[in-house]
Formats: sequence, structure tokens, C-alpha cells
Amino acid sequence: MTEVISVYDDGVRLDIPFEACVLYHGRDSIGGLSLGYRLLCFALNKLTEGRIPERKEISFKTAFPGPGLRDAVEMTTRAVTRKAYEVLENAPEGTPEGVYGHMYFEVTVGSKTLCCALKPGVLPEEFVRTGRAIKKGNYSEQDARHWREQKDALSEAIWSISNFEDVLSFSIKG
Repeated sequence: MTEVISVYDDGVRLDIPFEACVLYHGRDSIGGLSLGYRLLCFALNKLTEGRIPERKEISFKTAFPGPGLRDAVEMTTRAVTRKAYEVLENAPEGTPEGVYGHMYFEVTVGSKTLCCALKPGVLPEEFVRTGRAIKKGNYSEQDARHWREQKDALSEAIWSISNFEDVLSFSIKG
């Protein structure tokens, strides 16, 4: 977890480590938080060519409305507060499903947009099944512990990816 997202906020440079996102969000949706942070690191690197962007230049669209992802985006870019965060009703055909929605994302910096989706199989099917069962509300303490373990394991798996490009299908527009 050595990646740090750097942005300017009205000319003031902010270096935001993942740990700050954990303090903001907590650990309940740690898998989505990890995914959101790593995805933003990847997207900003691809879209800015080494330049540190202003927060107000960044917008985010997704077909995955999970709270961890949303909070990673909000903590680093303030896109939710700025109304530059949008949950899409639809995703391109074939995009893998998440516990909610689909694993499709669009990150825009200025006039350039990275459109991407997790590749099939990156998000374990058991994770999605368990998450959906838990969200229905009928579960035991053992089920809740198993769900917590799966969320922690997903976060660890996301951080263990050495080349994030390997788990994404993506294109850049603009």
C-alpha cells in the first residue's frame, strides 16, 4: 500500500494515502474501498501523464454503487460533494456483476476519460453470492464472520495485484 493519490485542492497539494480513506470510511466495505483507491491511482496515472490534477477536474461514473468505492472517490476527489459522481443505470454488455450493479467505471480528468471494467473472474463469484445473501438481511453470526473474511480477502487480493492493468479492460477517450 505504497501508492498515494496526489491532487490539488484550489492550488493546495494534498497527498492522500489509502489509510486516510480507511479512517474516512471504516472497514465495512474494505474491498470496494481498496478497488476504488487502486482504480483511481491507475486512472490518474493514465490520464494525467505525471501531472497532478486539481480535484475539480476529476469526475467519476460507475455502474457499481457500492459504498466503499464511493467513499474512496469522495475522499480523494470530492466528486460526490461536487456532484461530479454519477451512478450509471447500465453498463456495457458482458461487464461482470458486483454485489450491486456492474463493475464498470469511467474516470475523467479534464477532456480525457478512461472507460474500464474489471475482467471476468477478478471478483470471485462466491463473494458476489455471499454479499447478495447478506444484503437480503437473513444471515447468522457465522455468515457475517464469513462475509467479513471475504471482504478482507478481497481487499488483500486487490492490493496484491502488481500490475493493475492486468485486471482491467480499458480504453481512453479524448
